[in-house]
Amino acid sequence: MRRRWLSVATFAALVSIGVFALSGCGDTTLTGAPSEVDGEAELREFTEDHGFFAETGPYDDEALTSGDSGTRDPIDPLTFWREITERLVVHEFFFDPEEDTCDVTIHREIWGTLNICDQNMVEYEKAMHHQGIRYAIFEHDDDWEEFHGGDEGDYYHRRGPWTLTDVSGFVAYSDTLTMEIEWIHVQSASVDTIITDPSVLMAVPDEIMSFAIGEEVTVTVSGPPEDAILFLHTQRNRSPLAYQGDGTFQGSWTATYQGPQSAAVQALAHDSIYDSNYPGDSLVWGMPYEVIDEE
Repeated sequence: MRRRWLSVATFAALVSIGVFALSGCGDTTLTGAPSEVDGEAELREFTEDHGFFAETGPYDDEALTSGDSGTRDPIDPLTFWREITERLVVHEFFFDPEEDTCDVTIHREIWGTLNICDQNMVEYEKAMHHQGIRYAIFEHDDDWEEFHGGDEGDYYHRRGPWTLTDVSGFVAYSDTLTMEIEWIHVQSASVDTIITDPSVLMAVPDEIMSFAIGEEVTVTVSGPPEDAILFLHTQRNRSPLAYQGDGTFQGSWTATYQGPQSAAVQALAHDSIYDSNYPGDSLVWGMPYEVIDEE
């Protein structure tokens, strides 16, 4: 089996070292098996600008509204937003010279504040710290130049001699975590799939969700309590998911921009926004998808 992901304990030690060494300056690299192939720069660049790997929405600074709680709580929020002060990205590269592959694990840590403005224009600020993880596998091909000018999928998922063959979704969570997502059901005219574990690797492009431009996509989420606050984030859309009264939340978006992208469902605990003393408490599941032009 090619995957050799580090344990949580090992990751915690690596992050501690990374924070001390980088002081939030950006990126560090840990290399696995020795290899004559030097692909770290290309692979790091790929994971920084490819649409599947985008943070997408949950960590933007755009103000959001939580809706009417129906009762007067310690905070009656009007809007809330995040301010990011520091990002740490740790790439782990495990090269396999025999198979000509590279397993990549990407750890992200994000620090900042969760800012809440209530109906009386009083502002509250809470410390925010999230950590997340995503996996990918790349395959190296010495004869890659003969594929130059190949099909669209090759263009989107190749960087020099490296081709993205497998990718997972993205999981991120706060230090305080009570939120749980059991599954996400994604439905459209062409897709009907249930996601129960976004950290599972998916073959590219065969197992990646694909939508046509203009296709409407419905997302149903099970797991968070009925008073939780859920948002759906896509490349050009940020919208709340509505509680359906049956233990699920639902929302939708329309696929409009061609190319590889990432959507995310963010579940926040009710008291994260409505209680001035309760810390940030949220869970993010990110899902890679593609939008194609069928014309």
